[in-house]
Amino acid sequence: MKIKDALKLKNGDYILEKILNKDKVWLFLNDDKKIPKEFFEIYEKVESGYPIEYIFNEVYFYGDKFFIKEGVLIPRDDTEVVVERAIKLINKLKIENGKLKVIDCCTGSGVIAIEIAKHTNATVIATDINEIALEVAKKNAKLHNVEAEFKKCDLFNECADVLIANPPYVEITHKKPNDYEPDEAFYGGVDGLDIVKKIILKAKKMNFKALVLEIGYNQQLLLTKFLKEQNINNFEFFKDLAGNIRGVEIILDENS
Repeated sequence: MKIKDALKLKNGDYILEKILNKDKVWLFLNDDKKIPKEFFEIYEKVESGYPIEYIFNEVYFYGDKFFIKEGVLIPRDDTEVVVERAIKLINKLKIENGKLKVIDCCTGSGVIAIEIAKHTNATVIATDINEIALEVAKKNAKLHNVEAEFKKCDLFNECADVLIANPPYVEITHKKPNDYEPDEAFYGGVDGLDIVKKIILKAKKMNFKALVLEIGYNQQLLLTKFLKEQNINNFEFFKDLAGNIRGVEIILDENS
């Protein structure tokens, strides 16, 4: 097989760029050259369902490149709207003395915490129960020269002004996109909202000002019912670029 044949395959150009250490222009100018055996090994592995992000240990999110490895949830483009919403909220909120304190719960690879730290003046604390995830998140913070504190704990154990989270929110009956990302990063119970509800209740009890949470496209009605049962009335759902419900912004402190 020649380069021009591989370029027609899904992810073919990306795989060639990585293994040959060449850019797309070079590939097109040299598309009559034969491709190395390594290409077939990687391509077959990806076709079998293994995430290409794990093979090359990199993923792009919010315009930046991050380190990723097996055992940690791979960031998705859809989560970028959650980050965008959180940045706008944090930059809008004001406190009398000092910086806003923000907790990124269920941080995973740390991409949300890092982007918040890069685009706001907030003090950022990121938490996760997964040691591998925290290791990856710390590495990413160093790669981006960002100051953030990373803590191992179940959800979070201290108060802050704003809480952001991309928690596990997938229904247990839903099939994962692959067999390699950790189950605990996906599943949130029968309706997917077990952990989301725990986060909201804990944040309310600890007097957070606001929350920005990622949720599933089909969870708006269930979550609305829950919020109203908790006498939380100041909330707004927002959509991703595909027009699906992707998250909810909740204001707990009406004076914020």
